[in-house]
Amino acid sequence: MSFEKFCPKCGKTTDSIIKGMCSDCFLKRNDLFTVKEINIERCVKCGKIHFKGKWQGLSKEAIVEEVTSKVKMNHDLDQPKVFVELEPITNIDFSVRITVTGFLEGTLVEQTKTTEFSLQKVSCDSCMKLVSNYREAIIQLRSSDSSNVDAMLEVTKQLIASEKEKDSLSAAIKILKGKNGYDLWIGSNKGAGKVARKLSKLYKTKIIASKKLIGEEDDRKQRFRFTYCIKK
Repeated sequence: MSFEKFCPKCGKTTDSIIKGMCSDCFLKRNDLFTVKEINIERCVKCGKIHFKGKWQGLSKEAIVEEVTSKVKMNHDLDQPKVFVELEPITNIDFSVRITVTGFLEGTLVEQTKTTEFSLQKVSCDSCMKLVSNYREAIIQLRSSDSSNVDAMLEVTKQLIASEKEKDSLSAAIKILKGKNGYDLWIGSNKGAGKVARKLSKLYKTKIIASKKLIGEEDDRKQRFRFTYCIKK
């Protein structure tokens, strides 16, 4: 002889009882999960976000992963799964719909919550350095023909822009025009070196490289500023 189960809260007949009540009544009175505060920083200068300890390009996948990491289960769900639907409101404001599924006492349960958050406006380390005229290298473009050096400048700016997409510090913070060409102040020596090598290969000329001691780090490591001269 079998007895039908019923929910003492709503009186509904059901085979699925969780903590002495049906799944609907349980979910009305209990949160399967909570969402910790979502703090994602976005640089107001370059637009990159701070994710997993580094600055990288803004992407939906990165934001969804960060939101998912903020979901905390309040019950011992078996086979829990988290689904995140992201909806942009503005370029920094988002609405997010979070659904959690899993099994409680053998019963499949599902709960959805919606919240909103905004990316925090900050300046990344690289952009803060560039604002203060920080530079690790100088690229010098030289030619006796002014039309040649102007063309070299345009090519160099394109190469620098490409490097900047990978590293915000690889930017030309200042371009100085001289009698025989241009000096470009570059934030990153690594980026400047890459651009210089590409220019050398493109114009089939050697790089005239030099360095100047400009100080010491806190750990007494010497700091140098590098110069790469490309002469056509």
